[in-house]
Amino acid sequence: MWWAKEAREAYISIGEEYEATRRRPLPVADFATFGNKALDVGCGRGAQPRYLEHEHGFVVHCDLDRRMTPGGDSVECEATMMPFRDGAFDVVYLVAVIHHMPRDAAALALREARRVGRVAVATVWAPDVWRGREIAPGVWEVPWGGKARRIYFQYQLEDLLAMAPTRVLSAGVMRRGRHYNFYIVF
Repeated sequence: MWWAKEAREAYISIGEEYEATRRRPLPVADFATFGNKALDVGCGRGAQPRYLEHEHGFVVHCDLDRRMTPGGDSVECEATMMPFRDGAFDVVYLVAVIHHMPRDAAALALREARRVGRVAVATVWAPDVWRGREIAPGVWEVPWGGKARRIYFQYQLEDLLAMAPTRVLSAGVMRRGRHYNFYIVF
């Protein structure tokens, strides 16, 4: 799971500086009312956790390292091996998580999300032009100044649809500021 180690080390290195750039959440809870209990996988400490807490009565946040969680109800965990019982949550959010994983791990994370949640929502980054250096076909190394290198796996909407473990309820493209994301709800 080299990709998980790379992601953890990168985001710990850039910490608060990264979080300051994530002041606006991706409004994924606006798709529908999914229920009271939500799991926020790969939560970070930007605006997304506060937004989800506003939308749901009970939210558990999880990330690869406790230092990357907002505190409160949070767990250190990895998306492909979640420590929750089947059906523990009404909805599981994987916002900007899947694009840090190779395809086999991404498919496993989507299955895990559906295992622990009645519904799952996943998003991946969808830039018009990838910045950084392509280190393998569809795998991008994106530097954060001189502090860290982030690894992104390039996915198209069709890739997400193919990896979804159950029937997809909704899929498409959403915008936050100048950036686009593909999403699926399943």
